[in-house]
Amino acid sequence: MRVETRNGSGAEFVSIVSDLAHRVRNEEDGCISYVVTRAMGSPEHFAVHARFQDWTAFEGHAETPHLKRAMARINELLAAPLALEIYLEVT
Repeated sequence: MRVETRNGSGAEFVSIVSDLAHRVRNEEDGCISYVVTRAMGSPEHFAVHARFQDWTAFEGHAETPHLKRAMARINELLAAPLALEIYLEVT
């Protein structure tokens, strides 16, 4: 997921998404990794890199209370709609 926050909202986004990442990694059994990054030189451009065990775990992630709660707060901070790209691992 790629995110651009409104000017001056980056720190609040980091606070929300840091808590979310901690919950996802520790409470969702199907989560393999969940990492939040910020673009170098930009306090407002972020990416969330998530990897789940399978499609069922990914779908379950979307239904968790912690994600729904965080997204309600995150949506208020966005400068543009978030971009979500889903990739399946190729073996």
